[in-house]
Amino acid sequence: MTDKPISGDALEDDFYEDDLVAASASEEEEEEAEQQTTTTPSKTSKKRKAKKEKAKRKRARQDPFNDIVHIFKSDPATQCAYVHDRQRLALSKLSNIELDEQMLPEAQFVNNDNFKQSEHTLDTLPNYVKFGVMRHSKLIKAPEAKATPMVLVLTHAAVRAADLARALKPLQSETHKIAKLFAKHLKVEEQVDFLNRQPIHIGVGTPNRIKLLVEQGHLKLDALELVVVDTEKNAKQFNVFENDAVRGDLYSFLGTYVAPRAQEKQTKIALF
Repeated sequence: MTDKPISGDALEDDFYEDDLVAASASEEEEEEAEQQTTTTPSKTSKKRKAKKEKAKRKRARQDPFNDIVHIFKSDPATQCAYVHDRQRLALSKLSNIELDEQMLPEAQFVNNDNFKQSEHTLDTLPNYVKFGVMRHSKLIKAPEAKATPMVLVLTHAAVRAADLARALKPLQSETHKIAKLFAKHLKVEEQVDFLNRQPIHIGVGTPNRIKLLVEQGHLKLDALELVVVDTEKNAKQFNVFENDAVRGDLYSFLGTYVAPRAQEKQTKIALF
């Protein structure tokens, strides 16, 4: 399938696609002048690199969220505005009306100021999940239905998902396990078999694989109360909302399956 970013399941953490930046009239003239001048490959490479850096700085100046280092530390209103801003970039082909239909309401963003452990680390993740679930005592009880998680944790890469799943082990028991819903070393058939056999409260994975399992009917969202989006940055300093490799699938999943539930106040969004 062409023109679609490759899933983060199959990529290294530091993968990203260069943004396409339209050159200004003056830049085009400079480029033409460069083509008319005989240059060595190394000089051409340096000029291209300098041009990319200039475009990157220009985008940074235009980004209203450029000064935010950790979006999870922002208030719900800022988080909501940030998520919607990145949504428009990720789903640029959708009209404003279509984007509005897929928007996540501000009221459903979890207020992280109320979470007593200010630093979001792997060690604090189990407590954060309990914090986000309205009656977290339900996480202790055996699930009533199979393949119907109460919590989904989404992240940018399979390796990171594996780390998050290990961190959440304190919340699993003999009656319910943590579902690993990503592609690295795990086939869809294996995950379907697991979901059919093992009741779960929590699933951890990448947007592409989770969306696929939902689309095929293997993962049901009827009991979904909380979607935790991991905002860890990769080697290129992009989080899951900004990484071209995964953000398309992330917003497709959120807009298609989570937004309707959030608009009905059935599901909350938490940035970790």
